[in-house]
Amino acid sequence: MRDSSPPPIPHWSDQLVLWFGRGFGSGLVWVAPGTFGTLAAFPLIWLLKLAAGEGPFSLLIYYAVAVAYFLIGIPVCRRCERLLGKADPGEIVIDEIAAMLLLFGSLELNVMNIVVSFAFFRLFDIKKPWPVSWADQRKDPLGIMLDDILAALYAFACVWLTQRFIGLEFFERFSLF
Repeated sequence: MRDSSPPPIPHWSDQLVLWFGRGFGSGLVWVAPGTFGTLAAFPLIWLLKLAAGEGPFSLLIYYAVAVAYFLIGIPVCRRCERLLGKADPGEIVIDEIAAMLLLFGSLELNVMNIVVSFAFFRLFDIKKPWPVSWADQRKDPLGIMLDDILAALYAFACVWLTQRFIGLEFFERFSLF
């Protein structure tokens, strides 16, 4: 005889960790959760750049928060894996968000940078060239977070080269501020 009782409701702290790990719900999209998790990073990037301001310590403040987000992501991934009962669940997109936060630390938030960085980041996150593939094969919470950080480094290099090839002036025409 089957138990017809509903599954237990997770504790509020587990729900909070899952909500955070799922990128505020963006990872629950049934198709391409990593893509939607990447998109979910942009409001956070905007808020963080706004909060960090333009003073002498703004870049330091921005990167301190972005690195903290990455470091918090490691235990969040571990707990999400335990709660969901599977390794590296696709719905966990905190790694994409942390990577985009770090990627935009030294980039102006404008339409061209958003489009170009998004495209390059998704390319490297999906294709996983070395050492992205090495980090992905670790199959632990650090590897979950690290493969996206490495993909973001590749993306940053490509955005930087694209800006130099096309010209920074072209990119600056699309400023959001």
